[in-house]
Amino acid sequence: MSQDILLEKLAAVRARQRNVAIGQGLARTALAVLALIVGFFLVDWLILARSTPGSGDTLARGILLTAMLAALGYVVWRCLISVLLHVPDDDEVALKVERGHPELRGRLISTIQLRRDGRAIGSSDLIAALEADTVAFAGSMRFTDIIDLSMLKKVALIAAGFILLAVALGAWRSDFTRAIFARLTLAEVAYPTAARIISVSPGQLVARGEPFVVSIELDPTGDLPERASATLTDADGHTSEIILARENPTGVVYIGTIDHVLSNMTFRPAAGDALWNRHESITVVDRPAIKNLSLAYRFPEYLRRQNETSAVGDIRAPEGSHVTLAARFNRPVIAAQLIRRINKIDQPPLDLMLGDNGASGIIDLPVEVSGSYRLLLRCDDGFDNRNPIDYVIDAVKDRSPTVKISFPARDKTVTRFARWPVKFNARDDHGVAKGRLKYTITTGDEALAAANAVFDVDHQPSAQVLELAGLVKGSASSEISGEIVFDLRTLTIPNDCRITYWIEVEDNRTPTANRAVSSQYAFTVVDAAVLEEMLERDRAAMVDSLKLIRDKQKDARDAVDTLRRDVNDPPATEPAK
Repeated sequence: MSQDILLEKLAAVRARQRNVAIGQGLARTALAVLALIVGFFLVDWLILARSTPGSGDTLARGILLTAMLAALGYVVWRCLISVLLHVPDDDEVALKVERGHPELRGRLISTIQLRRDGRAIGSSDLIAALEADTVAFAGSMRFTDIIDLSMLKKVALIAAGFILLAVALGAWRSDFTRAIFARLTLAEVAYPTAARIISVSPGQLVARGEPFVVSIELDPTGDLPERASATLTDADGHTSEIILARENPTGVVYIGTIDHVLSNMTFRPAAGDALWNRHESITVVDRPAIKNLSLAYRFPEYLRRQNETSAVGDIRAPEGSHVTLAARFNRPVIAAQLIRRINKIDQPPLDLMLGDNGASGIIDLPVEVSGSYRLLLRCDDGFDNRNPIDYVIDAVKDRSPTVKISFPARDKTVTRFARWPVKFNARDDHGVAKGRLKYTITTGDEALAAANAVFDVDHQPSAQVLELAGLVKGSASSEISGEIVFDLRTLTIPNDCRITYWIEVEDNRTPTANRAVSSQYAFTVVDAAVLEEMLERDRAAMVDSLKLIRDKQKDARDAVDTLRRDVNDPPATEPAK
């Protein structure tokens, strides 16, 4: 029974020692937790929340939280788990009691050891006597008094004080407390600030070289600084800053402009002590543009002109031509349209047929009238080609030919047996195809009326035709000269009539040829005697004119001779008196 009393006393010491160690471990763990939370807050608030927002902030907080959990695990292991796992045996406890009660002088440890091992090596009576002596000596002793509670009290008091302080601070700044615990869970939450940014213009796609407006809105119930800013970071890590000014003197919206966005970048606004909780991304894209143009010309068949190609966007071609326009783009597009502008009015758009997954387009364009055209492009991201180039369309008209009678080129009075060569010249930009001599015959009063009226070749349904055979040899010529003999003997015509004639030529334009008409001349047909009388009268008038000219020449010659004599033989002068 004595042995049981000693073992019970040792068990009580072991239990108390274990409880004290657990209490100290819990207090130390609580202090470690508080210290780690404070450390997390300082690192996160001073460094992470200001330098690595967004996904970088989450990753950094995750790494910091992992380090915190590792440190906490180490503390828990050292202060709790190792204590729970370590159970001191009776000898260890007995030695601890001996150190606390030196007056036992080894009785307790000896009794415990002999009681456990001595029956095999010693006298049982001796061992029993030792047990009785030890029990009698230690019976009034409190073995548990050897456990020092001062460290436990100190650690517990410190832990309680810090816990109370943390609870008080947490209640005072509950907004910070909520933010800290939210950020410990890796949530995207910002720490409270005097100025509060409510919203920021989100990052988006921007056309290369174009401006981008950064806009933020502040909470009107918080601080409103005079101006804000945004930190820009390009793809190479270079940073710069733009100023955000108030939209109006009392407003809560601040605006700043990045004049030219040339590469991908991020921006992070700040206003007063408020810093946006992440970087907004700006992604630069190129607006769609025409990389190169290829124009294939097909001319009207009647021109007999070879097809041509060109890399120049301006179009110059005869009317009726067709141009196949092929364009390559700097990036794939989902729509490409050609807009023609005629007389300053935009015509309905024409869609290009896209190829190469939108990287090229083709369209066949008839050249009908002059004007201009431009290509409108649009990509799947909504960007178009702003301010497209206007290309010229010059539809060259097929001009009408010209024709002129060069001989006799005047009206003539003839007999019905006359035979006159009519010479003419004709020109056309693409070649004269055919021609004819046309004439009308009027008699009596009709001839007199025709001579006094304006002659209209388009209203002469009774005009007769002499085809100009052999006018064109081979292909049409742009300039020709010809002659046709107008033989009145082959015509059944009376005296006292008028024959009006002219030359008509046509070019080879299809489907309707251009026509040209020369000036009109006339043969007045009279009897031979009348014509002879007219010729005699003309001859007499010509003789009289020649005589008059001869007399005037003689008078002029006499005047010159008189003048010459006066110059060579001046009259003598009288001597002075």
